[in-house]
Formats: sequence, C-alpha cells, structure tokens
Amino acid sequence: MTNTTIQLGGREFRVEPLKLGQLRGLLDALDDLSGKTGGAVVDAAARVIAAGLARSAPEMTADAVLELDATMAEVTAAVAIILQTAGLARPGEALPVAKARGRAAKAAVSA
Repeated sequence: MTNTTIQLGGREFRVEPLKLGQLRGLLDALDDLSGKTGGAVVDAAARVIAAGLARSAPEMTADAVLELDATMAEVTAAVAIILQTAGLARPGEALPVAKARGRAAKAAVSA
C-alpha cells in the first residue's frame, strides 16, 4: 500500500501500483491519450485516471471520473502521478499530456 494520493473535485483517491493486467489497461488508455485535442483529451484522460485507480478504487470508471467536479489542473496532475506510480515516468520528468492547438502541453511531475 502506498501513501500516494490524487485530488479530483474535492475528493482524495489513493493511487496504488498496478498489477500487470491492470497496467495493460493503463497503457491502452495512455495510448488513446496521445495526440488527442479538444474534448477528446478529457475523455482520454478520464480513461487514464480510471485505469490508474483500478486497484484502489475500482468503482471509479471513466464515466464516474467524468462526473467529478475536477479542474483540468487536477486532471493533469492526476495523470502525471498515476504514470509515476505505475513506473512509467521518473520523478521530475516532463510528461506530454495533450496537444493544445498544435502545441504539446506538458506537465512536470513533482516528487
């Protein structure tokens, strides 16, 4: 069990390292996030968050994540923390999160 948490819409969720099968779901969701723009970014990020919470909060489906009153700043930070916890990013490494009008938006993972 870890003490790593994310904040979304006034709620706190614990992020646990994923089992191998759960990691596959996260990688598929992350692949879907790559290159998305507009509203598709929100949908893809919700899939990444739901996959990242599969172990600690399995009730948080992508649809449940989309119902949270979360900000994009919270979503971006959550995606970065989930990737770091899953071992897909090193602390302090910049992560491409989405494309905004042709430019890649990046979020720095803070340890």
